[in-house]
Amino acid sequence: MKCPYCPKCPLLLEDYRKHHKNHHSLKPFVCFQACGRKYTTWNSFMKHYKNCKVSSVAGCSSQVSNNSQAPAAVNNIFNSNEPNSSCVGDYSFHDSQLNDSQNFHFILHNEADKFVSKLYGKAKLPRQYVQDIIADVTSFLQNGVIAALKTSLVPHITNEQSYILNSILDSVRDSFSHLCSEYKRFKYFTSSGEYIPPISYEIGEIDVAEGDKLKKQKVYGQTVPIDLTLKQFLEVPNALNEIVQYIESLEHIDVMQNCVQSQLWQRKKARFSDTDIVLPLYSYYDECQCNNPLGSHVLKLGCAYVEIACLPPECQSSIHNIFVSLVFNSEYRCFSDEKAFGPLIAKLKFLEEVGIFVETPEGPKRVYFVCGLLLGDNLVINSVGGFAEGFTANFFCRFCKSPREVTKSQTIEDESTLRTKDNYETDLDVNNVSLTGVKTNSVFNKVPSFHITDNFCVDVFHDLCEGVLHYVTIKVLGHCVSNQYFSMDVLNHRIEMFKYGPTDSNRIPILSNEFSKKDKLKMSGSETLLFVKLLGIIIGDKVPHTDEYWKLYLKLRCLMDIALCKSLSPRQGRALRVLVDEFNSMYVAVTGDSLKPKFHHMVHYARVFEESGPLALTSTKTFERKHRSLLIPAHATESRTNIAKTVTIQHQLNMSHRLKYLPSIIPPLEFGPTCEVFLSDFRNHDFVNKLPDGFDISFSSSCLAANWVEFKGTTYKPGMVLSLAVDECGGPVFGLIEAILVFEQSFTFIFSYLVNVGLDEHVHAYEIELSSQLSCILPSDVFDPLPLSIHHSIHSKKYVSPSISS
Repeated sequence: MKCPYCPKCPLLLEDYRKHHKNHHSLKPFVCFQACGRKYTTWNSFMKHYKNCKVSSVAGCSSQVSNNSQAPAAVNNIFNSNEPNSSCVGDYSFHDSQLNDSQNFHFILHNEADKFVSKLYGKAKLPRQYVQDIIADVTSFLQNGVIAALKTSLVPHITNEQSYILNSILDSVRDSFSHLCSEYKRFKYFTSSGEYIPPISYEIGEIDVAEGDKLKKQKVYGQTVPIDLTLKQFLEVPNALNEIVQYIESLEHIDVMQNCVQSQLWQRKKARFSDTDIVLPLYSYYDECQCNNPLGSHVLKLGCAYVEIACLPPECQSSIHNIFVSLVFNSEYRCFSDEKAFGPLIAKLKFLEEVGIFVETPEGPKRVYFVCGLLLGDNLVINSVGGFAEGFTANFFCRFCKSPREVTKSQTIEDESTLRTKDNYETDLDVNNVSLTGVKTNSVFNKVPSFHITDNFCVDVFHDLCEGVLHYVTIKVLGHCVSNQYFSMDVLNHRIEMFKYGPTDSNRIPILSNEFSKKDKLKMSGSETLLFVKLLGIIIGDKVPHTDEYWKLYLKLRCLMDIALCKSLSPRQGRALRVLVDEFNSMYVAVTGDSLKPKFHHMVHYARVFEESGPLALTSTKTFERKHRSLLIPAHATESRTNIAKTVTIQHQLNMSHRLKYLPSIIPPLEFGPTCEVFLSDFRNHDFVNKLPDGFDISFSSSCLAANWVEFKGTTYKPGMVLSLAVDECGGPVFGLIEAILVFEQSFTFIFSYLVNVGLDEHVHAYEIELSSQLSCILPSDVFDPLPLSIHHSIHSKKYVSPSISS
């Protein structure tokens, strides 16, 4: 058989399938018979091919199916009529290559490396099984494949060919010889620079029982040299250039969308020359439970991560771009933070003062890293920062020295109480946490350009999604139910019957009748965010427009739009200060309740934005997802002896496999299943003249349409809504994706315009109507890359809610 798109001649149908997937995945399968029919899926192609009665067209023969033809097939391999090549699957072997056993051995060597690396890259596969798999595969090759091939082929070939065959089979037999034990595998991958093993470091000593006596036993944590990790990451093809180009692109825009545009970063970078490459690092610390938290073997791991803070936007939400620095038993912090965080502090100082050399096509370049912020939830930052850890303390705030009683009614920031480096040092000398809120000197103050009082970051995910949203929603729902606007049964029925959109990854759980007696709803942070976003559409029609509690909910929605946005103008930053003041004042006036600590954190949001950039960029949500990369191997193994080392080794093996075969830090363009579409498949043809070059579609010629496409880390599907532009009145222009046309490695959206009726302030969403007007747009021309959904109210009105991310 001959490939219809290139000169390749696969011997078997399976070879053709693999060849098509690797080289022609965006094109339909074409029948080899004279009929030449096209099919978009392999199953439909095979169903036709088996029943096709048309004679074969000229091309390479595919009849290699029984033992009687084996000698002919072998002769074709060793004595091709075309001296330059022989067709075997997707590979073309020249005679010189067949005689070069060293080259063949090199190919097998690399494939064995890839195979073992991929095994180690599976977090759910315990390392002990990797050894079993390699041993079984080796046995299968040596005792099965090689023995069978020698028995079947040697009698049918010449002595010269027998020599070549034996040389090849010997290479196959020894393909895993350098990886036959875990010691050899670790040594090999470490020497090649692919695997960066964790290093044990001493934290302290504990007393352990030995018979009737106690003895001292040293305890250790695990550290991964982040300088080596960052070097390995930046040496991914074009990685450093992508980052530098993104930073340079931010110099020409007024919208704040990264920390490198912030005042704090400009002060930190001022210590370096203009020609130096200086990148900001975010450090993060948290504790995760690797055992059953309700069981008898509770064990928390302290995990410290680092992240390059100026990655392009499409790379920022990937947990693969967050790197492990420290893993240790969280109880070991009792020996002092200097010992627990010592290796991380030393590396942060080294990266800022010395930097690393990164190999690039233009030659080695020195790159410096500066610790921009220390991230974590409120409890962690207070603890590591040396502040009072309890939020019932008299001075619980890490930003200011406002007493707790004052914060219960404080709606705006009091600049006179802000913490500074000087009053922090003074409070340390006082040495009374009850009077100052400062407990100890933070170990991170040893990092040259970092001080905890300049650590302008907040965790909007915990403050809002797991805090304020719960408090406000409980008050609003309790008020509505008690005033008989609706019952809990009605609300739960509407939640159950609600039709979610294609961008809604969560589902809202029903509420219990006792929800008002608790401080929090029984929802995760992401579920709460979705519930608050859709609450107006779900039940807003039951609430009077003049209700003060509902106005509080709408004010919260306005606050969320800015606080959870990843791209803001300075004007929106100034508006944030006013919104927080209005919201906190309204909450106290409407509910009669005092402000909790998470409400107080919001009075500092405007300053944090001015100093560090958009608040959503410092959310801990992505970092908490990173815990899974450590918890999965922890759950996959039964041993708990030095579990910190076990999970760190597995994580590093996983990362080494990923970085070895990573072609770029930018997420690749991926397409879902495709099908042929004709012009007759669309209800009108307004868009045809606007199609980019290459997209040829008519009543007679077809074009491929994808079920979905993943572009720059975002998935798009028909049925999603695009924010196309902003009209002359400042309102959004929406389009509903009707189809995604594909041409080679590019695509375009075919969409129908949505008529924007206007913002329905009572539900805080845009009311829209469908239209039949079609047009097209390239993904690079879309105003906001984040897709939206159409949601339906109980009265069949259609709404599009403004985008919210965290």
